[in-house]
Amino acid sequence: MAIVNKKEPIILGFVDIIILAASLLVTLALRYHGMPSSNLIDLHVLPFSIIFIYSIVVFYISGLYGRTVSLARSSVPGTVIKAQIVNGLIAVALFYFIPSFTVTPKVTLFAYIFLSSAVLILWRMSTYSLFSLRRKYPALVIGSGPEADELIGEMSVNPRVGLYCRKRIDQDASAETLLAAMEDNGSTFQYIVADVNNPNLAALLPELYKKFFLKTQIIDIHELYEQVFNRIPLSCMNYAWVMSHISSVSPKAYDLMKRALDVFFGLIVGLAACVVYPFVAIAVKIEDKGPVFIRQQRTGKNGVPMHYYKFRSMQRNETGKWVAESSKGSNQVTRVGRFIRKTRIDELPQGLAVLKGDMSLIGPRSDIAGLGERLAKEIPYYSVRTIITPGLTGWAQINQDKPPQTIEENKIRMSYDLYYIKYRSLGLDVRIILRTFRTLLSRVGA
Repeated sequence: MAIVNKKEPIILGFVDIIILAASLLVTLALRYHGMPSSNLIDLHVLPFSIIFIYSIVVFYISGLYGRTVSLARSSVPGTVIKAQIVNGLIAVALFYFIPSFTVTPKVTLFAYIFLSSAVLILWRMSTYSLFSLRRKYPALVIGSGPEADELIGEMSVNPRVGLYCRKRIDQDASAETLLAAMEDNGSTFQYIVADVNNPNLAALLPELYKKFFLKTQIIDIHELYEQVFNRIPLSCMNYAWVMSHISSVSPKAYDLMKRALDVFFGLIVGLAACVVYPFVAIAVKIEDKGPVFIRQQRTGKNGVPMHYYKFRSMQRNETGKWVAESSKGSNQVTRVGRFIRKTRIDELPQGLAVLKGDMSLIGPRSDIAGLGERLAKEIPYYSVRTIITPGLTGWAQINQDKPPQTIEENKIRMSYDLYYIKYRSLGLDVRIILRTFRTLLSRVGA
């Protein structure tokens, strides 16, 4: 049994493509009063194939394959409609501005968007009962602490997790108590979630070994946490774990592809910075006549200091230094600053650092000088984040609603960063890029 259903987004995407293709066929049949001829289908295959592909991308950016929409049923119709409006506008641009397309449908395109939207909403609403029909198995959870609490809570509400906690035992309980807890109404638990590396469980390993061969599946609580939350549980952190799972070395092919992405997007970001610079400069000068740019010292790869530029968004941050104790209102965000921060325009000059190689498009966010030093003292193994090049965007940035302010929020950021470092790949980078677009669009819309 798959404990965490990772295939649901793939199934949803596959069925979505079938729905889009079927909606086109039905639309053509209704439009031309009968089964469409092969010539008519051939005319529409190429342009609508392009529409199908970018529609899936738009659905992903809109969050239709994410956990939030899966758990919030009421948000499905609005999300589908907004995504389809975007798809329709892009389709209009394709049909009317690409001369090679031999068809420029009006009624057909409108009917296709309407029909496919209705069917997609019905399909997505039905998935709640479809995916919820999968059986959730009772499990014994041996664990304590806030991460275990968080995992147990998620197991109870997330239909993608195939387990629920029927019984929980503290991992510091005696061996006799733990062995007794493995019995569930006279029978042995089929699934036990525990930290098998915990010294307190050492006495139980022979018994667990026997039960494993009696079809009792032992699931590592830290690995399950990773699968459910897509971040590393910090309770598992020690020197052995870091040396076993974290490396600065990645495949050469991936490094080349990643650098190519950095150069491509670095040029785009740099060009965007040049385009908006006159407008930002005028707005800044009108508001307070201060400098347009700030030069910040931040922590680069392997903790080496680096400098990069941003459009100024605060009243006084020319040096970019972090002040531990600043009085409220002593250095407020300007009106222009609020807008450029919300839209991330203030980050655009960092495209130069990406082109130089000091930064990457994707990676852990670099800390301002001073802040990183303080967090390294407060959070064990914090410097592991700097083992790879910092990025403009990253796994933590797209998963946290706002920049971390407290020690606990920075711990969560670190757990996401460690997950990215451990599992970094081209596929994960593409997911981050697409979700970054979604974040930017939602901020602009707000």
